Amino acid sequence: MCRVLVAFPPLSVARDFVDYPYFADLGAVQLAATLRARGHHVALVDALAMRGATLHARRDGRLHLGAPLGAWLETIEPLAPSLDAIVLVTTPFHRPPARVDPALRDDLLSAALRGLRAMSSCPIVIADAYVSGQHYVESDALLAIHPEADAWVKYEADVTVPALLDALPARPTGVHRGEAPDRLDETPVPAWELVDLDAHDRFLRDVIAKSGRGAWQFPIDGRTLPLVTSRGCPFRCAHCSSNPGLTPTLPKTQRRLPAHALHALVSAYARLGATRLTVLDELVNVNASHFDTLLDAIESADLSLEVPNGFRADYLREPQIRRLRGRLTTLSVSAESGSRRVLDTIVGKELDLAEIERVARIAHETGVSTLVHFIVGLPGETAEEINETLAFALELFDRHGAEPAVQLATPLPGTRLSRHADGSPRALPVVDDWGPRFQKIPSQPDMGVTPTELLAFRAAFEERLARSREAEKVIVNVTYSCNNHCTFCAVGTRTPVHGSLERQREFLAQYRARGVRLLDLDGGEPTLHPELVSLIEHARALGYEQVHVTTNGRRLADERYARRLLACGLTSIAFSVHGADARSHARQVGVAEAFDETLAGIRHTVRLVSERAPHDRAPTIALGMNVTITKSNHRELPALAQLAWDLGLRWLNLQFLTPFGRATKWIAPDTAEAARIAMAVIDQWRERMKLEVINLPHCFMPGYERFLAGDLGKRGRHMVFVNNESVNLADYLGARRTRKDVCRPCPRASLCGGFYDLESTAEPPWLVRPEDLLRPARALVPAHATTGPAMIAAASLPPEAIDE
Repeated sequence: MCRVLVAFPPLSVARDFVDYPYFADLGAVQLAATLRARGHHVALVDALAMRGATLHARRDGRLHLGAPLGAWLETIEPLAPSLDAIVLVTTPFHRPPARVDPALRDDLLSAALRGLRAMSSCPIVIADAYVSGQHYVESDALLAIHPEADAWVKYEADVTVPALLDALPARPTGVHRGEAPDRLDETPVPAWELVDLDAHDRFLRDVIAKSGRGAWQFPIDGRTLPLVTSRGCPFRCAHCSSNPGLTPTLPKTQRRLPAHALHALVSAYARLGATRLTVLDELVNVNASHFDTLLDAIESADLSLEVPNGFRADYLREPQIRRLRGRLTTLSVSAESGSRRVLDTIVGKELDLAEIERVARIAHETGVSTLVHFIVGLPGETAEEINETLAFALELFDRHGAEPAVQLATPLPGTRLSRHADGSPRALPVVDDWGPRFQKIPSQPDMGVTPTELLAFRAAFEERLARSREAEKVIVNVTYSCNNHCTFCAVGTRTPVHGSLERQREFLAQYRARGVRLLDLDGGEPTLHPELVSLIEHARALGYEQVHVTTNGRRLADERYARRLLACGLTSIAFSVHGADARSHARQVGVAEAFDETLAGIRHTVRLVSERAPHDRAPTIALGMNVTITKSNHRELPALAQLAWDLGLRWLNLQFLTPFGRATKWIAPDTAEAARIAMAVIDQWRERMKLEVINLPHCFMPGYERFLAGDLGKRGRHMVFVNNESVNLADYLGARRTRKDVCRPCPRASLCGGFYDLESTAEPPWLVRPEDLLRPARALVPAHATTGPAMIAAASLPPEAIDE
């Protein structure tokens, strides 16, 4: 028998690495166990499980994982004189796929091989030791690049590497196709006892702390160890590199540990002190009995588990999902696309998308977090199909809280995705690592959707997600009474009554108990409600951190009232001003004296806020202006912006009409002209004021998208009407949006709600009845649900509410 060193060198990866390079040593630990079981004397030097193993940034911007190369070689040096063979286990992380020029050799792998050869003349065999679960990248030039090595065993190492060592002293040479073991129960438990597990634990903690990534959906804590319970995947998805080395004409299969071996494997890990197992199978649940056995073993050992490669949704049963609660952090499934054609003809996924929705729903109901993977930028995929995928991802997020992971199509060498339809290889750029390609750099510039457009699709999608994750807010119409009569009023002909203070307090308490911290109060004209100050004080006492009031400001012309309002705890005020002078403003609001009173209220407010700021420990109150854009005032937008500035307001909302109440096409401006004027206003004031354009399709303001607010980001906005009905604001507004043909391929479609239909503006179907005001506050529904037809079709929405 031989004296063999199994060596796993340190590696470097891009900051945007994919897969799990910090678990890449599993193949080496497995091979060490296999060689020891064959009777060889085995030493294992694992760069990820040594004193000094860590993650740190290199000068070239990449990340170093493992012990310093010098320390790794120093650990090997005392062993070298007595060795009969060295097996250097490498991964695609050690040898990125496109490196065929010796000048581009990976510095760590090259230096490792030179160091090994300098200290020993024994045979050096490079082994992939592929066990499953991470991308495999085909390459043919490894020995040409690294002449220090004698032989290279591709793919799995369990059979072929022992055979080469059994043949010693005959020196192994050349490239060998690794033979796969027929039965996994003949493979021993990985030899983790040969490494310093405490050092391995510290290394993984450093990966978490120093990688610069956000929240980890597959945590590493306690003693987390990787394992596989099966190898291979029976499906033929175009982007996947599973079952490497398989002849393309042969069917893909999966080999699984039998039940007794699976229990023995998990028990062995538990004896090593493992608290969490990271299962790296390519598809762990394709066989129901196998997965049930794994769950039995996990439960028996009382361990946590993570499955970062995910589950096949259509093979995942409800009882299994329920068993995962409390043991699994994130349930990951792959949809790949929301387009049936793309799934069938490009990806070859053989999946019913209804199964993705089913799993997301059950997981949400069960309390298990869900992650759904998608790919955009596939060859032959149209812009419309990209939007189908993004829309499906957002639907799952909105309805079931399923987190989307949208990656750019990245054709790894050797996969079907890396070939043209005619079978010829697709030329790919030489890169250091494929990680950034999945996240930032489209790989297929010759496809129908350009790389720039593809990045625009994803940027809009990510912005939509970011807006949807903003803190929830409740918007309360405190009254339908108003002292103006605006031509575009969304309250329309509703009865001008105040809401019940008691019922409104009930609503505030219910939403606050659910964790809502932001509150908007509007109407009608909220300052006409006699208990507005009391309601704000009550809201702050409940713990609402921000309270906003939208007002025409006329009551604040009374300085005594202005002082009371500013002292009760509100944090921001938006003043509705719709004309640059008294005549223009009166044309919009129907009251001749309104302009002077509104400006007086603004001036009082600005002065009082500036006076209190130096003396009051409370934060200052933010002050802004709302302008609703109409046919008769859109050319005044520059003057209105100047007016806001002159009055001391530093935030300006420009709001296009919505089809509620009195707003009709007859008072709407020419949208394109109004948008051009709004862009000019932004150009003039963007460095001095906060500016936002509301209710405008993004195609009217190309290049100014960051100033546009859309309905689709308002999933966490909840509207409470005077009659005690409540709605989700995004649903309420979306019911009056329409999509046109131009929307289907638009890169902003996931963020933009489309067009409001001003042709169908209608008054609400009922007036507020006295009994409505006495109706108890209804039990709150889930965040994105509705509770009946009245919620969407019912009453008009005050325009001020749409600002937020």
